[in-house]
Amino acid sequence: PVSEAAFCRARKKLKPEALVRLNDALLDSANEQIALRRWQGFRVLAVDGSTARLPNTPAIADYFGKPRGSGVPLARFSRLHDVLNGQTIQADMVPYATGERELASEYLLFSQPDDLFLYDRGYPAFWLFAFHAVEQRHYCARVQNNFHSEVQAFVHDGVKERIVSLTPSAASARQCREGYLPTEPLQARLIRVELESGEVEVLITSLLDAQAYPHRLFAKLYALRWGVEENYKREKQRLEIENFSGRTPWVLLQDFHAKIFAQNLTAILVCLAQWLADERYRHRQHSYRINFANALSKMKNHLASLFLDTSPLELCWRLLQRMADAVEAVRPGR
Repeated sequence: PVSEAAFCRARKKLKPEALVRLNDALLDSANEQIALRRWQGFRVLAVDGSTARLPNTPAIADYFGKPRGSGVPLARFSRLHDVLNGQTIQADMVPYATGERELASEYLLFSQPDDLFLYDRGYPAFWLFAFHAVEQRHYCARVQNNFHSEVQAFVHDGVKERIVSLTPSAASARQCREGYLPTEPLQARLIRVELESGEVEVLITSLLDAQAYPHRLFAKLYALRWGVEENYKREKQRLEIENFSGRTPWVLLQDFHAKIFAQNLTAILVCLAQWLADERYRHRQHSYRINFANALSKMKNHLASLFLDTSPLELCWRLLQRMADAVEAVRPGR
């Protein structure tokens, strides 16, 4: 048998970056062969952040840091998540002091021209939108009513939409200059969305063409951002991403990226299994969706076998069949 000490020494030779590259290779290979679901031709990528409680050891506290007044170390989580295909394109677990907007800006460097970014109210900043303009990437974000004087006037007037010119404040212009970004006014489109509760959302987007992207599309577009919130819940409840197998930063990062890989592999197989389910249940009253929690459970029990089995394709096929057996009816409005 392998001793615990020998196993720990072997783990020290595995760089967490190797698991990041494994995940990138998985997504690149799958997306070359599987048609992605899209919105108006765009791959829809939601950005969101969270935090994670970590084991309280000196090494982990030194690496990730502790918030003021906290007795335990925390890590900053950030995700770039394909909400229509369930894939986590970029996943970060970094020191707590790292800013969410800083991480979001880095995601632009890994994006493609046909990507559309979704942001919640914590992300909008003039410099971030200027970076989008430089990289020629589109976005849709919810903004607070006091984000800009143009937004305040838009809310007051009560119109459905308006194209505005955003002029940076002195502080915003300074942020742009520090990041070598242009400070010229930006054109953007404001969208008013009235919720069933009576609350009014204000969305800001770089999609200026009202004929190609009419007002009626944006409520459902922004609602897609809920997919990244559900993904966090899945990570923390099903993957137990805060349950670590060691007490060093190196091991924590290994665990983190290994679980992201397992989740992405499951998402790809669920996409394939959904085709089987659509064919199998096409004559029923409701459409049926694969139960992702059940699929993830099956994947966790067979992940190592996919790398070690002499016939991994046969194992994949058996997994697909079992995933297609575990479905839930999709009922409108629920």
